[in-house]
Amino acid sequence: MYWSNYHSHCVFCDGRSSMEEFVHFAIAKGLKKYGFSSHAPLPFNTFWNMKLDDFAEYQSEFKRLKEKYKSEIELYIGLEVDYIHNFIEIHNDLYSSNTMDYLIGSIHYMDQLPSGDFWTIDGNFRDFFAGLKLLFDSEIRPAVERFYEISQCMIEKGGFDIVGHFDKIAMNASNCVDFDNSASWYKNRVGELLQLIKDKGLILEVNTKSLVEKGLCFPDFKFFPLINDLQIPIVVNSDCHYPTNMLDGFEPAFKALKTAGFKTTRQLIEGSWQAVEII
Repeated sequence: MYWSNYHSHCVFCDGRSSMEEFVHFAIAKGLKKYGFSSHAPLPFNTFWNMKLDDFAEYQSEFKRLKEKYKSEIELYIGLEVDYIHNFIEIHNDLYSSNTMDYLIGSIHYMDQLPSGDFWTIDGNFRDFFAGLKLLFDSEIRPAVERFYEISQCMIEKGGFDIVGHFDKIAMNASNCVDFDNSASWYKNRVGELLQLIKDKGLILEVNTKSLVEKGLCFPDFKFFPLINDLQIPIVVNSDCHYPTNMLDGFEPAFKALKTAGFKTTRQLIEGSWQAVEII
């Protein structure tokens, strides 16, 4: 087995290097397959999403690199697309299976704050807690319940291939004294969402971005046995923003997956997702 990575961010969004620099690093590290997944454009400006005006160039630069390096690596283009409940869905004429090889569906934003901005669960804890106070009177459980309710809506509506960092709210929630990801209510919510992911035939991302630096994996290692029991297909991605972070967390993640009983992961092979044995 060789490693692959389909969740990466280059300078077209909030990544820190060009597409070509990522390709060079992937080849140097022996990857045979690599995918770009810049944050899709949104109807409002952020520091992390691709600008709509850059979308055509994102596609043309990818096509150039795919042709240039076709004898060395198999390249794919995708997007990480935000689902914002009652505001924007993943179904979009701009990005679909006709223009992208795959789409990652993720939740970074939840409900609107009094200011009109959307509360993000993926930023620093100070901003997270400020939103928690405004929207949920500083109570973490109803906020987490809401996150999984919105996640369920995203998965029900579909329009994408991979569920990105599906329990990401735990990153900031874990800093709240009343949150415990071993609590029965939380495990039940996770289990319900995993069952829905299975029922919808989606691929679940094992996101290793924060594993080396913070000891965090999404999903948490403790849920690996359940995911394996449900036979949900997985793909291991690093969500890298720098080429040097391309394989961060892969070794401990694959070790934990094997311990949990996983035999395969998914990779794109000539354009289709196929099971590849973990060895």
